[in-house]
Amino acid sequence: MVHSELFSSVKAAFDREGWAFTEVEGREVLTCGFEAHHTRVNLHVQTFQQMRAVSVVSESALRTSNPLQRDRLAELVMRVNHTLTVGAFELQWDIGQIIFRITNLFPTPQGDIDIIAGLVHNVVAEMDRISPMETLLHRAEGPELAGIDILELINREDLLPEVPVPQGE
Repeated sequence: MVHSELFSSVKAAFDREGWAFTEVEGREVLTCGFEAHHTRVNLHVQTFQQMRAVSVVSESALRTSNPLQRDRLAELVMRVNHTLTVGAFELQWDIGQIIFRITNLFPTPQGDIDIIAGLVHNVVAEMDRISPMETLLHRAEGPELAGIDILELINREDLLPEVPVPQGE
């Protein structure tokens, strides 16, 4: 299979960053995983050459069939999405699974390696950021689950990783 310029740029971005990946045979898709602060973030990157688009998608490892947990996860996703400027969380309703998706359209056939790397960074950071909140909702049941204040949960600073301060500052 001959790959598009855009897919070649995706692979070049991964190579430049030193990220390991696997190509999906017969498709312009890469899969990979990252060890983040709270969780392992598995994702795939797909190119759509005709649209000059790159889409990066991560799926949570957690799922639920509990209707109350699913409702609370839906509220979490909705409220977190209000805080985002790029990308969005989704809830795959039937399986109770959170995903994060970000897509960028490029003006040129080859795209932009820096933007592609930024898309991946964004997906990893956002999925890692929601992970402890999602885990708390999965662990809670009954009245405890119903009593969780999602806005308060989103604003809990103890769930955020510390931001390292560069040397010399």
